Amino acid sequence: MDEYRHFYVDKSSQTFADTLVAFGLARIVDELLREQTRGGRDILIQDKGPYYQLTCTPALERRTVEASHGVFPIRVIATAKNRGGLPADLPSDLMVDYDQERERVNLFFAARKAGGNGNALPERPHPHWDIFRAINSPGGPLIGYNSLVLDWWTIRQAHPQVLLLLLDLYSSTPNDYETAESQWKALDKAYGWGIKARATCQQLYNPDQGKGQNRSKADALSIGNLDALWLTEWLKAVGFYEAALTRQMRGVKDRKTFVVAPRELTFSENRAVMERFVQTMQVSETATRFDILAALRYARALLEHFSAEPGGLARLLGLQQLKKRVVAGFHTAFYKDLGNATATMNLAFVALPGWIEVRSREEVDLYIALLSELELFVRQFDERNSDAFTLLQYLRDFVSGDDLDAFFRFTNAFPAYLMGQLERNKFARRLSTEFIERLVMSTEKRLSRILESQGFKNIAYAIRQSTVTAQYRKKQGDRKYDVRYGLGQELARKARYPDSFIAALSDFLHKYNAENAQVMETRSGPYRRSVKTTDIDEIVALIDEFGSETVANLLIAYGYAREPYEAEASEAEAPETTDEEEFAQ
Repeated sequence: MDEYRHFYVDKSSQTFADTLVAFGLARIVDELLREQTRGGRDILIQDKGPYYQLTCTPALERRTVEASHGVFPIRVIATAKNRGGLPADLPSDLMVDYDQERERVNLFFAARKAGGNGNALPERPHPHWDIFRAINSPGGPLIGYNSLVLDWWTIRQAHPQVLLLLLDLYSSTPNDYETAESQWKALDKAYGWGIKARATCQQLYNPDQGKGQNRSKADALSIGNLDALWLTEWLKAVGFYEAALTRQMRGVKDRKTFVVAPRELTFSENRAVMERFVQTMQVSETATRFDILAALRYARALLEHFSAEPGGLARLLGLQQLKKRVVAGFHTAFYKDLGNATATMNLAFVALPGWIEVRSREEVDLYIALLSELELFVRQFDERNSDAFTLLQYLRDFVSGDDLDAFFRFTNAFPAYLMGQLERNKFARRLSTEFIERLVMSTEKRLSRILESQGFKNIAYAIRQSTVTAQYRKKQGDRKYDVRYGLGQELARKARYPDSFIAALSDFLHKYNAENAQVMETRSGPYRRSVKTTDIDEIVALIDEFGSETVANLLIAYGYAREPYEAEASEAEAPETTDEEEFAQ
């Protein structure tokens, strides 16, 4: 083979381990293409179902690989304990001083807590600090990781041959690991390295293959490590730096890892987006809120990248849907801290919001604004409180699953939280009606007719005036109108049965209009608008067409939202629930 244009990485484990191999291979090919050409280069990574396909531009020439002086994409992590055991001739630029990086982190956050900012702060932490920390954590893969890096450095004189072995392995599908292992054994024997063909699979890169009862065939029960071709494990370690985000959870030593799941993404695009994304994820989070914020912030980073890069907007407009055409979301793994070891407790997938569909530059800006609004909204919920935890679960189902029912479960439960917060004089942020309109139009376009109805808007206005607005006025000393605290819950309970819902809604509107008339007789203005009989007629017609539950859900969501021009009930900033914890250990 004179040149390599396509590579194929089989999804053999159906976890993010496969994705890491694809990104690790892309990094190696990118390094080789850099030696081959000074012009434009890139590797397109596409999800083809059973495998990932990598397409090189330009094609990688075999002679480039044969003339290569070596590729060293990752470095040994040196600590006070293992430094003495490292090879004396190992170059310093192939090592990371862990203790120095930890001190750098401590100095940065100590200065920030002391009130420093901008140029007054010390050097920022290394962008891969959390990866270093995960590798060197109790029960982490430090020994195995360093062994892979040192083995790669040991065979540097034969890098062209080993690189050709790897490139040939992934030049066809299915990947022939058996032949690759035989070729490695022959190379090892010829050079006398003494490096085994197989290496232990580390849980950090292989969430389903840690020590435990994990035999692929249930013909025996044993507690032990699984292994694989060491070159593949090395590629996973390389890919982890390119496509993974790993963080320790807030308040505990448990860990969560996110790995990008590409649909059609170039290697250079991934690097640029990950750089933006990682900068927004510097603070420890609780598990559920972490999932939501990761999906929102990564989607925003994608939009910002494509809108800023030359030719990026045209490419985005051609693809239109982020989730279906660019990046599906994240493979995630939750690791439970067991003291001196960790255990994989959960494997999941967090999808990007599917309601983002871009057809113009204006829509890019709009979605960036909506994602920012939703992020601010999510950040107000403290997962350690049971009521907020339930709300966050509904939000995660909505954000990751494009589940409008989950969104309505959230909006039906949110009024109790909102009114409780306001009653206790605490900050509470609301979604805007513009956000709800855009969401409905992007997920269930037929429901947009409900939101366009003037009768619907007028009744939602009445709900808002009787709840959130009345509560705000009460705090200002204006008790002109009564506060209907349980209105949202009452309407939600009656929503399943049309007759009961119409009766409950009519009863509220009757009392609302009566209260308006009484206030107009006894007090000076300004006054709130009353509901007309035509508004009720429109709502009844909508219930006949769309059903009482749908109309009720939208009335509650819209009624407790804020108009775009309306200020929040409190001008104070939301309380920060993102207190920074010590990043170093």
